[in-house]
Amino acid sequence: MLQLVLWCQHVQIQMNHAKPRQYRFLQSLVPIVCLTILGGCNTANRANQLGTQAFNGGQFSKAINEFQRALTANPRNSDAYYNLGASYYSLGKQQNNSQWVTQAENLFRQSISLNDQHRDAHRSLACLLVETNREENAFDLIDTWQSRYPQSTDPLIELARLYQEYGDNRRATDYLADALRLDSNNVRALKAMGHVREMQGQVNLALENYTRVLQIDNRQTEVAERIGVLQTQLARAGGQITR
Repeated sequence: MLQLVLWCQHVQIQMNHAKPRQYRFLQSLVPIVCLTILGGCNTANRANQLGTQAFNGGQFSKAINEFQRALTANPRNSDAYYNLGASYYSLGKQQNNSQWVTQAENLFRQSISLNDQHRDAHRSLACLLVETNREENAFDLIDTWQSRYPQSTDPLIELARLYQEYGDNRRATDYLADALRLDSNNVRALKAMGHVREMQGQVNLALENYTRVLQIDNRQTEVAERIGVLQTQLARAGGQITR
């Protein structure tokens, strides 16, 4: 179980745990919603900013209050449900409160019901299911998501992470290879593949993946740092670390 908890809390080079998203309205509704309830738009944006600041500072109760205000201002926004769920999830885990964790699960599901391609809600709900001893449900959740969107890379990447944490690196590699066949420049898939290769001791292959990430997006500072670490390892081992 420890490995899955760590998966849910990976640093950005791997995957992110439940984390508030900056508030954004569905683009097709922006003119209508903002012109109809302009005050609500401003209130929601401000509340979301304050909630994100509180969440990042570990003030989960305050974050919940702010995200609830954002949700009240726009009750159909999937990000608002996700943000509120992320806050309840973190507070519930911090205080060992199963009711708040259940509340988080319901909010993640509501987020998905409004936007069934919501990547963060799917990931966080899968983490929650694993941490509440419902691993099979977590796999079913992501499998179903993938079956609905067979041309999307996101569910494939999340399936790969689940399989990797259960020690099935072969399946993880297969799913990431599928994701990269759909989008060879997908930074998340390349980073995830680099991580799998690194965990397998295939440092040269991991370096290829990480280097490709920087070629696509040179702002990925954590990847640049990882490349430096691996290059040092290779130099000390005479250029050969592959098993």
